[in-house]
Amino acid sequence: MWQTEPADSTLTCPFCGLACDDLRVATDGVDRPTLVNGCATAQQAFSTALAQAPGSPQIAGRPVALDAAITRAADLLAAAHAPLFGGLVADVNGMRAIMDLADHQGALLDHVGGDALFRNLLVLQDSGWMTATLTEVRNRADLILLLGNQCTHRFPRLIERVLLPTDALFSPPGQRSLVLLGGWDQESLPAALAAANPTLIPVANADLAGVCGLLRGLIAGRPVRTNAIPGVSGLQLEDLAGRLRTARYTVVIWAAAELDFPHAELTIQGFVELVRDLNRTTRAAALPLAGTLGDVTVNQVCTWQTGYPLRSGRQQNRLRYEPVLYRHQDLLAGGYCDLLLWVQALAGAATAAVPITARPTIVLGHPGMACERVPEVFIPVGLPGVDHPGHWYRSDAVCPLPLGQVRDVGLPSVAQVIGMLGERLRVQHG
Repeated sequence: MWQTEPADSTLTCPFCGLACDDLRVATDGVDRPTLVNGCATAQQAFSTALAQAPGSPQIAGRPVALDAAITRAADLLAAAHAPLFGGLVADVNGMRAIMDLADHQGALLDHVGGDALFRNLLVLQDSGWMTATLTEVRNRADLILLLGNQCTHRFPRLIERVLLPTDALFSPPGQRSLVLLGGWDQESLPAALAAANPTLIPVANADLAGVCGLLRGLIAGRPVRTNAIPGVSGLQLEDLAGRLRTARYTVVIWAAAELDFPHAELTIQGFVELVRDLNRTTRAAALPLAGTLGDVTVNQVCTWQTGYPLRSGRQQNRLRYEPVLYRHQDLLAGGYCDLLLWVQALAGAATAAVPITARPTIVLGHPGMACERVPEVFIPVGLPGVDHPGHWYRSDAVCPLPLGQVRDVGLPSVAQVIGMLGERLRVQHG
């Protein structure tokens, strides 16, 4: 059954970290709702989600009633001594329920995008940072450094909503300077970026730390070998350092998921310290882009409920936080857990697939989810923002945005299924 919304109502998109809240859905005279606003990613994701049949719970690949699947999952959880709760693609209420169950079962917690998440978190924990909100960047930035070349692909409306909006309160978009540090060339530039005549400094992502070090040296007035990085123009770096010194509000933007190389957190820390250097004489901020597949959302919930971020869990009757040891890939590969509960209420990239493991596996997944290895229990769950309302944190984590509901096909939410599991465990297993 399609939900009927007032003509002026809008929805929040859960399919990328920008969480754009101006989507509209048309329901009149169509077989299924259609999105009349939003980027191509949102259009495709909503269309795919609405085309999926609800499906049914399964035990070892055989369709069963929901109650039977809950009973079997509860039995598996009760027998586990070191369960791992992974994936964690859920909204606020879903993660709150997961936290309660993890506390009761002594489970470890890690998000499917934990590697990218912790590239940022490790820097924040080590030295802190000065960051801005999406709105602040939209309204105030006059010089923007964009690291890498995937930000506009991973966050499709970043250009129109943040970098080059049609209007801004304090910094006219037409007078805004963009500098692109990464694998860019003129042919690969999106048309909207090309129209802003950005400065291109082609550099491999692994060399961004070196570029940052040279810029910090130039800004500080120290002797610097500006030609130290092959292929990077020393004249361009000197010009950029001068622009950084005179800009009213510089913003450095990156997507940690793109910086996928050893010790990338050190690159992030370098640019965070560049921002700190600039704030001695002018104003600057960082904008780490994240939030896709709910990593910011679930980490916020974990932090406020326990005082620790993800990669934590209740082991040996106490809460432990181990950002290196509790990486879910290593826990599974090393046999350090005896059950996997994988939660994925939204579709994602191929890297978001359920890990293949010989351990008993329970999957709470969106209806179109395919598992390479048939799990012991599969329970289809509703998509937040499509099948049920909820709350979602966008990339800057300043506040939870409300998610709406487009349809009602009887799919339970993650919070409801986890609640059923917890109740069954308490009744049957104490």
